[in-house]
Amino acid sequence: MKLFKFIVVLIFFTTTVFAQDGEFYRRGKMKSRISFSGIKSFYTNHPQHTTNTKALFGFDFAYKAEIFALRKTNIILGLDYFNYGLKFQGYYEKQGFTYLYDKTFAYTHEIRIQELHLPIALKVAFNSEKENVYTPYFIGGIGARYLFTSYTVIANDSTGITVYDAKDNIDYENQRLMKGLNAFYHMGLGLQRNFKNFDRAIFFEISFQRGISRFHYDGNAGSNDLNIRGNHLLFSLGFRI
Repeated sequence: MKLFKFIVVLIFFTTTVFAQDGEFYRRGKMKSRISFSGIKSFYTNHPQHTTNTKALFGFDFAYKAEIFALRKTNIILGLDYFNYGLKFQGYYEKQGFTYLYDKTFAYTHEIRIQELHLPIALKVAFNSEKENVYTPYFIGGIGARYLFTSYTVIANDSTGITVYDAKDNIDYENQRLMKGLNAFYHMGLGLQRNFKNFDRAIFFEISFQRGISRFHYDGNAGSNDLNIRGNHLLFSLGFRI
C-alpha cells in the first residue's frame, strides 16, 4: 500500500501544481476527468477443471487528471475503482474426501473482485479541440493494479446447498513488489464534445484493458487451484471540468 499511497499523493500534487488560472488550453494546464464505466469481461479458464465460464456485470468509477502537453496530445493519470466478477462450474475438493475428476463439474463458483487501478496514458486527438466542437481521439498507456479484496460463493448444483460463502484469497499468478500488485496496459478510442470557451468537455470512450498476469484462485482452503486470464472492455461516459 505504500507504493499506492505515494502515487496517489503524486497525483494530487500534480493537480495542485497545474491547476492554475490562465489561458484556455495552455500547455501545462490541468483539468479533471470524472467518469463511470460499464465493464464487459472476457475470461480464459482451465478447460480440464472448469466449464461454462461467464462474466458477471462489472463497473468502474474513475478520477483522472488531464494535463495539456502538445497541441493534440495530452497526458492523463488518475485513480480507478474496479468491481467485476465471473462464475463457472467446476470441482470442489473438500478436505478428507476422495474425488473422481470425471468432468461432471458439480459445483458453481461465483467470484466478485475489487481492485484499484492507477493508469497513465497519452491522449492523442485527431483534430484540435480548441477549434472543433467534436474531437475523436486515441488513448493508450500502462498502469498499476492492486487487488485488495475478493468474495466467493460456491454451491452444489444438485442439492442447491452453499458450501462456501465468504471473502477469498485471490491474488495474481505473478506478483510484483507486494501481494496483490500487478500491471496492465490499455488502449481505446473516444469522442469528445468540446465547450471551447471553457476547455470543458463531455466524452464517451471504448477501451480495452489487458492484465499482465493471470489471477490465481485457490477456492476454499485450497479446494481449487486455477489460473484465470481476464481481459476487460470498458464503455465509459464522463465529463472534463
